[in-house]
Amino acid sequence: MAANKKDGTLDEVTYRLMIDSMADTEVILLDKEGKIRSWNRGAEVLKGYSAEEVIGKPITIFYPQQDIDSGLATRELDTALRTGRFEFEGWRLKKGGDKFWASVTLSAVMDDNGKHMGYVKVARDLTERVEREKLVQKQRDEIMELSTPVIQVWDKVLALPIIGTLDSERAARLTENLLEKIAADEAEYVILDISGVPTMDSQVSRNLLKTVQGARLMGAEAIISGVRPETAQAMVHLGIEIGNLRSRSTLRDALQVAIRLRQKQGSADDLGA
Repeated sequence: MAANKKDGTLDEVTYRLMIDSMADTEVILLDKEGKIRSWNRGAEVLKGYSAEEVIGKPITIFYPQQDIDSGLATRELDTALRTGRFEFEGWRLKKGGDKFWASVTLSAVMDDNGKHMGYVKVARDLTERVEREKLVQKQRDEIMELSTPVIQVWDKVLALPIIGTLDSERAARLTENLLEKIAADEAEYVILDISGVPTMDSQVSRNLLKTVQGARLMGAEAIISGVRPETAQAMVHLGIEIGNLRSRSTLRDALQVAIRLRQKQGSADDLGA
């Protein structure tokens, strides 16, 4: 290996060996116009191109077409020159057109007199991390779906057992699923069973009432079941007005009310006919 210079700086051979040893990291130099001047081993591994294929080419050869059309490369170079550094995460292209999720740092290079010489670009492939995060989110969504099942218990009568804390995110998903089911089944009554909700605070109550309001807008009447004494006491203490909302202590009682109302509605419809 070539020795270091007496002033403590690395000679060109040593510097090249050091850069090429970073096999999982792209480290390349660009000129002032964004054309590739150097290509390390990590860039070859990451992008699939040899140095001979890319030296002198614009950095945009690795950009998806929509980023080229939007002028993203120019904005990145301008930002790095103006602020000294630009950081970005997004899709980039390998040889053959395959995409990967890149973490990119772009820094402006100046000489000793402050004259702009070009840019150094460092990039890593974070596709595995992104795919892992997508998988985790998918699993969360699936768990969320399982934790908010909408069940048809009678003709035009749905039941939604709520188990666990009803935070804003879960309430939004719950309401969305319920409204879709109401529309699909043309439901007229919805039983919201809260016997599995551990505590009734102001946030849970607000989220619950929003779900009730959404059901009403879809033409379905909501019935609350599983109201325990402590739940009722908490709602009174919080000053929560439920208006003419029907409530029952058990799911069975709520189902009987819904069936009775449904039958009465059916009779009324027959008389009207």
